[in-house]
Amino acid sequence: MADARSKSPGAVLEDRLDLTRSIRKLSPLHAPGHEVDDAVDGTALLVCRDNDSRKWGPRWLGRYGLKPTLLPDGDDPLAAARDTKPDVIIVESALRTAGGEPVYKSLLDAADLDVPVVVLCASARDLPTVLRAKPFDVIRKPLEWELIAHRAEYAARLNVMQRRFAENRDSLRNALEIADAARERLRSRESFEPVTGLPNRTKFVDLLKRGMATVDRDGNQLAVMVIGFSRFRLVIEAMGQERADMILTQVGNMLADVLGDAAAAPTKPTGLRTAAVASIDQSRFGLMITASQETESIDNMLQLLLGKLAQPIQVDGQTVSLSACLGVAIYPQDADDVDSLLQRADNAMRDAQSRGGGFKYYCSETDAAAARKLMLENMLHEALDRNELSLAYQPIADVGLGRVISAEALLRWKQPDGSVISPAEFVPVAEESGLMTRIGEFVLDEACKQTLAWRNAGIPLPIICVNVSKVQLMSGDFVAAVKRIINKHQIDPATLELELSERGVLSGHHNLISQLHDLKSFGVRLSVDDFGTGDSAIAYLKELPIDVLKIDRSYITGLASNEKDTAIVSAMIALGQRLGLTVIAEGVETPEQLAALRDLECDAFQGYLISEPVPGPIFASLLSKPSGNKD
Repeated sequence: MADARSKSPGAVLEDRLDLTRSIRKLSPLHAPGHEVDDAVDGTALLVCRDNDSRKWGPRWLGRYGLKPTLLPDGDDPLAAARDTKPDVIIVESALRTAGGEPVYKSLLDAADLDVPVVVLCASARDLPTVLRAKPFDVIRKPLEWELIAHRAEYAARLNVMQRRFAENRDSLRNALEIADAARERLRSRESFEPVTGLPNRTKFVDLLKRGMATVDRDGNQLAVMVIGFSRFRLVIEAMGQERADMILTQVGNMLADVLGDAAAAPTKPTGLRTAAVASIDQSRFGLMITASQETESIDNMLQLLLGKLAQPIQVDGQTVSLSACLGVAIYPQDADDVDSLLQRADNAMRDAQSRGGGFKYYCSETDAAAARKLMLENMLHEALDRNELSLAYQPIADVGLGRVISAEALLRWKQPDGSVISPAEFVPVAEESGLMTRIGEFVLDEACKQTLAWRNAGIPLPIICVNVSKVQLMSGDFVAAVKRIINKHQIDPATLELELSERGVLSGHHNLISQLHDLKSFGVRLSVDDFGTGDSAIAYLKELPIDVLKIDRSYITGLASNEKDTAIVSAMIALGQRLGLTVIAEGVETPEQLAALRDLECDAFQGYLISEPVPGPIFASLLSKPSGNKD
């Protein structure tokens, strides 16, 4: 081997480069399978001009788990840092921005960058300035890239950990906020009803307890009011639960407005001291007031409430008028505990419902009436299961000829002991409890079955009449049920007449009238029962597809002796006949009443003068018997 001193300078340089390459090949960086334990999965931005740094920097950074980005010459380091968002930046101290500022300083001063900066310091003169800039780390020449990569990896790891800590801290903060919101919603659900936003029953009970304690202390009076509505279930069935909820929300606002107005009145005409309103179940509200003993505060408040609740409610372009029913119980006169006080106010409200609306104070008879209704409801369920309900039939006869032209099917409920419960008592209970639809279908089915039996027996009865409740019409399935039952028994639809009570059915609701037209087009006959007892029938006679007008018995009672009754009945007969309707007088009991009807040229009549309602087998014998007397 030749002495190096005998070689040319170029050859010596080449030998040194070969030696350097050999040493690097033997270094750990190039050893097979070399990996850095627990390397961070991060990124590094390398900002340098030194060729050796540009060559070895990316290699060693990659070995330490950092994905390197080498900034091309001429690119803006600050813009690149903002774009790539590295976990660590390695920059040479000698590099300057276009404005002459050190690059490392522009990176460290950028408020929107939170990245550790490692500065490679080539000159001892630059070191004090670099240190004053407070980079994450400063590395002096000679540069050992394994060391640099190791310290850059540490900086990146620390940055990643801090970022993850910040993210976890933010996640924890968000989780705590979500938990707080959930707790608040839970507290809200525990205390407030979601539809109306008013306190719920649980909260109302708590308010009542506080109010009762206040009354015990200062001697004021406390009244609990339960507010319901007649047949609100029909509103739900006709309009749907969503619109019904909208109505209840408006009612809740009305009640709150009444309390607010009463509390703000300068003269305090209600004598109001404290008040609270709550939603205590799906369609009932509770209201508590405490007031002085000297004023008529409770009556005044009741009048304010009834006046407010009588106002029509607009929902999606529809006008709804509710019949409010208020029950009142006073503490401590009516009860000395919350549950009993609420129960007695509720019983009084139900009593008001049975009377058609208004308000009712609790009294001892209220409990008895409520217990009776509850008992009847339970008994009705059993009666349907045991087939205790039956039909009786009352004949309807032609006034002129006295022949029977139809029969009215009337519901009867005979007890096992032989006693009979009047329909006037149990039908309202059936309507309130939701049993009326089932009972109505039973009546219709039995009447059609009896019609078929009479026809098969050769008994010529042209028409059978069945009473229809508004509850049935509002159920949404009534027309389909009528068609189904008629087809089941294969009877002519024209032999069935459905009686609609003026007081209960003829509200003019578009959906009801539409159903009546559907039934009429199917061939079923329609009649208006109890004519003269409501306040809307005359206005709707021209719209309703009816065939028969039945004059209420209250006008027939004084027909032979009272000129006013005679004049009213004469006008009703003339009205009905001018409209092309058959006019029937109900409740005819004396020959004198029948004679008066003949003089007025009424079409037909029914009542005890012919026969009381009788079972189907007995009714057949009446068809061969002259009408107009009981003999």
